[in-house]
Amino acid sequence: MPKTKKPAPQPLKLSATEKMIQDCVKNARARKRSGETDDTWRKQYAATLKVGGDAVPLSQTPFAGDTNKKKL
Repeated sequence: MPKTKKPAPQPLKLSATEKMIQDCVKNARARKRSGETDDTWRKQYAATLKVGGDAVPLSQTPFAGDTNKKKL
């Protein structure tokens, strides 16, 4: 009985969101390796945003705010 070759596994196609998340994680790790802190990056990023009127200030942490509060 001849052996059959198994087809090579196909790489999974990532969605656009998954690619974006991978890029963000890769960039964040590169920033940490370079010694840049999250706080300094947030301040530099906030300075590049075009803001008009009464803008809400960026939080000190990415999870600060009411997004994780339990529903009553």
